[in-house]
Amino acid sequence: RARARQVRLLYIRVMASSCAPAATARLAATLPARTRTFARGLATRNDRRGGARPNRPGAARVPLVFATSTDPKAAAESVDGDIIANNAASLDGKLRTLVVGVADERGDELLAHRNRDPGVLFRHQRWVDAYKLPGQYITITDVDSGKQITKPISVSPYHARSTAPNSDVSVIEILLDSGSDDGDENFFAAAQPPARLKVSPVRGGGFENPLFPEYNLKRAIEHGHSIVCIAGGTRGVGPLRSVMNWPDVSSHAGTHPVTLFYLHAGDMETAGQSAAYVQEWDNWREAGAKVVPCYGEFFDDGVFQMQAAIAGSANGGGKFETVLGKDPSKVTVLMAGVSGEESKAVLNIFSTLQKVPKEQILVVSEFALKKGK
Repeated sequence: RARARQVRLLYIRVMASSCAPAATARLAATLPARTRTFARGLATRNDRRGGARPNRPGAARVPLVFATSTDPKAAAESVDGDIIANNAASLDGKLRTLVVGVADERGDELLAHRNRDPGVLFRHQRWVDAYKLPGQYITITDVDSGKQITKPISVSPYHARSTAPNSDVSVIEILLDSGSDDGDENFFAAAQPPARLKVSPVRGGGFENPLFPEYNLKRAIEHGHSIVCIAGGTRGVGPLRSVMNWPDVSSHAGTHPVTLFYLHAGDMETAGQSAAYVQEWDNWREAGAKVVPCYGEFFDDGVFQMQAAIAGSANGGGKFETVLGKDPSKVTVLMAGVSGEESKAVLNIFSTLQKVPKEQILVVSEFALKKGK
């Protein structure tokens, strides 16, 4: 489908360079809505360059349409998407990575529209442009069944953008549990290509403190903080994977302690068979981060394993032996997917016992109150 769309766009460009704007407009009327907007822009551009004028007989005026960040209606619209792949995210195959292709045409950006007045935005804004920080999320809806889920994106903004410059499709991933208590999540965990989707705009502010929004992941990196990530099982490791793979954090891990605590990583006997992204743990460690899987139940084993790592007696790899560094006031904690009772225990460990300032304990916006497993 993406190939067919690109062929249509190429054909439109040829038409626009050799035909009257009215002809291009008639062609545009036969195309899907997003491609139609692009074609109409070409028609008007051709008109301005000396093609058939709108007031000439047989010519029709075609409005030039731009998608801008200041148009709330355009920003709120969902876009077309497709399931590209459904891959195993855990060794036992129960956790799934849903790879989603989002229609994200380059549109009028290809026309090099630029306005000399910096106060007027004419550049085409793409869907992926809204994905700026790890921890942001989307809602996907299956076109045929109407089933819907809201999940954090599990690839970093850099990875999502790397697919965008030379393609009309942006590719993102979300982590799903095929054995969850959510029927819609189980449906998507079993879905296969080429299922058709509607994909919402990217939402949320990433990891932040709901009471003090100025405290966020970017600030932590800029101020040279040690970073502690606490993933509450599947719901937490998805958005925290986007943190660990973000180049800003990978670079930071080479000079400052970065630690991932993976709660509910499975049973000691299975040694991570049911944990997500095990194959990527060594990559994170090579970048300098410490990865500490906490097997068993949190209040039986997880708390002990977390405290042991803070004390320096747990081997999670990475460049630094310490988790918190020398100054607890320069530590930022990121939590995702952690249940209410577990959150209290984590706050007690880091804020009460280790003296990490509470305003530097961050959560995924909109997911802070969701119970993790």
